[in-house]
Amino acid sequence: MSQAATDDRPVSFFRSGFGNDPLLLGVTVIILAVGIVMVTSAGYMIASGKFGDGFYYTKRQGVSMLIGLALMFLFSRINPRFWKEFAGPVMAVGLLLLILVFIPGLGVELGGSRRWIKMPLGFFLQPSELIKYALIIFFAHSLAKKGEGIKAFTIGFLPHILVIALVILLVLVQPDFGSAVIITTVGFLMMFVAGVRIQHLAGCCILALPFLIQIGISAQYRLSRLKSFLDPWGDPLSSGFQVIQSLVAFGCGGAWGAGVGKGIQKLFYLPQPQSDFIFSVIGEELGLIGVISVILLFCALVFKGFLVSVKCQDQFNKLLAFGITSLIGIQAFLNMAVAMGMLPTKGLPLPLISLGGTSMIVNLAGIGILLAISGAERQAEKDGAPCDC
Repeated sequence: MSQAATDDRPVSFFRSGFGNDPLLLGVTVIILAVGIVMVTSAGYMIASGKFGDGFYYTKRQGVSMLIGLALMFLFSRINPRFWKEFAGPVMAVGLLLLILVFIPGLGVELGGSRRWIKMPLGFFLQPSELIKYALIIFFAHSLAKKGEGIKAFTIGFLPHILVIALVILLVLVQPDFGSAVIITTVGFLMMFVAGVRIQHLAGCCILALPFLIQIGISAQYRLSRLKSFLDPWGDPLSSGFQVIQSLVAFGCGGAWGAGVGKGIQKLFYLPQPQSDFIFSVIGEELGLIGVISVILLFCALVFKGFLVSVKCQDQFNKLLAFGITSLIGIQAFLNMAVAMGMLPTKGLPLPLISLGGTSMIVNLAGIGILLAISGAERQAEKDGAPCDC
């Protein structure tokens, strides 16, 4: 059946019988279990002192996890073609939410950054997490429909670079340099996989390099982070404090760890142990074995996601699965690398583990889309027919 004929068929957005991908689902559940245990361990003393309830962070994480799991189940039953049909509106909503953070009374400024929208019941929505998935869905749709025109500068490259530039501008104003880097990286990877000419991508990177350097050193706190990355012991009580305390945590853990709940660095030595530096707590309490186990879990998740992408017959599904998997994998790598002193310090959560409601919910929703793509392609292969997506 031709693609045109396929697109003319009535769209059934909700599908039954997709089934679940045992490996993808199993790895996700194990990572979630590790996350809730470590958030409880890392945040208990801080929550007790700050809120009078040691399980405050655990409860918030649990609520976010339940919402995320519900969305994961729902999205796993939605035909991936739904996202193709509504890629434009999804992107428009994401951009609108990015703008709303700057509206007085809606946007909330915390720690010098205006990245959140206050929601009922004391929860905060972080639009920069949502725009990552909105951009992936939009790019998957836009790149897939370009066909052979993808190699043309004005068709395959320029429109997508302009979209990325708009998103990056809104994110940098917040400011959120880490999310800007992730969005750019995932966008470029998707364009490369879709077939955009490598010379266009490479040329853009070369031209953008001076601007990236200027952005990196224009703010004093970014410059301090870069200096502390190169020599954290040059200023051990200020800019190098986070990295040093993180490395101490890994060193104290040894091979087998101090045991869950028995770590010392989380007791007001290690900044943000329940979120940005939760991997350091894992290193101290679960040791080298725990660190390797968590890394292997994310490797399994990423491997399975890429496998789903490779097996897709539909170009939109292929790009969508690749983008979601790349996003989760890159965020996990960056968080771990920062915690181990391999990259400059940046406030990025460890997907599915770190405390963070919006991050937890959108990543589980993304995995739900991966499950739907995997199920749709398996069903199509079983039926010997083109994927209805």
